[in-house]
Amino acid sequence: MPEKDLAVVVLAAGQGRRMKSDLPKVLHLLSSRPLLAYVLSAVSALDPQRLVVVVGHQASAVKNAFPDPSINFVEQTQQLGTGHAAQQAEAGLQDFAGDVLIVCGDMPLMKSSTLKNLIRHHRKTGADATLLSLKTKETKDFGRVVRNPQGGVARIVEHSDANAEEKTIDEYNSGVYCFSKSILFKALGATDNRNSQNEYYLTDTIDYLTRNGYNVQCVQTGEASEIFGINFLDDLKIAETLLQQTT
Repeated sequence: MPEKDLAVVVLAAGQGRRMKSDLPKVLHLLSSRPLLAYVLSAVSALDPQRLVVVVGHQASAVKNAFPDPSINFVEQTQQLGTGHAAQQAEAGLQDFAGDVLIVCGDMPLMKSSTLKNLIRHHRKTGADATLLSLKTKETKDFGRVVRNPQGGVARIVEHSDANAEEKTIDEYNSGVYCFSKSILFKALGATDNRNSQNEYYLTDTIDYLTRNGYNVQCVQTGEASEIFGINFLDDLKIAETLLQQTT
């Protein structure tokens, strides 16, 4: 398996309006620790050469909460979607060559072992992009992984844009990806905001890559708790229970 440098990009710019609080979502506490602390702990076990955290809403509060000099904070001044947020990391990776792991700052239960497995598969298969998916019969309001007739990944459709047939798909996007840096920002630059939310989706990079013949791989997990994202205050209570079950 080729050894490459690794950069980690954590998307932590969201305001989290559904939390009904002015506090940045990633600073909400789970067992007395900010959500972002769990994510940073998980990725630190990967020993990345670069760590970029994309901040936005109350950026200074997030920076002050994590005064680690190894973190390169970059700011998303306009909330234009996950693709736009990921694009902001380019400035912090100008002279970097290797693989880029992208994770969400509001998923506190993600395991380092799962992330290591994702990166391992990405490198073993020589992929340009590898995504983490959840295979479950439970109905989720996540994006769906659409497969081609050969069983490979074709694209990801967001829940809000999915048609009735696509909503029957039982493989869900986690929001966690590993990209070769050489192609990541080219793919991000090819996205547009012609969708139901008028946002630039990070998921649209997968469609771009598959349509242009790049090698896109997928690693499945059956652990729904790992990709549990915090969107509502009640989610913190659920995460508390899940955390106790996994520790």
